Amino acid sequence: MFRRTVLLDLPSIGSQVVRKAPASYTKIVVKGMTRAEMILKVVMAPHEPPVVFVDNYIKLLADGNPETFQKILDMKGLKRSEQSSMIELFRQRLPAPPSGADGGPALSFNAPTPEQESSRIRKLEKLIKKRL
Repeated sequence: MFRRTVLLDLPSIGSQVVRKAPASYTKIVVKGMTRAEMILKVVMAPHEPPVVFVDNYIKLLADGNPETFQKILDMKGLKRSEQSSMIELFRQRLPAPPSGADGGPALSFNAPTPEQESSRIRKLEKLIKKRL
């Protein structure tokens, strides 16, 4: 919680005028810190039983990407042999796509790609530099 507060106060640090951070900045900080907290909760949770761990991951992170799930397993320090069975279970436990899906363009509510996230960070850095 403390780190979130520091990040939210960052735009006004060193400024003579104390003002509230822009709403867009606050939204990005809150979203990013919430995701980081959820990742920590998943990484710190026991991986036994596997079904509970996988369901907890899906519930907390709402991310259907097996590569992201594997990164979480790497952070937990699981061996590749343990990871393969967990990844297979993960794929089985993912919710099925809506039955009306016709293969056309679909909306995606997954986490932003690393490129999108770095672009947001660059925009924030520019905003902070402008204000200082």
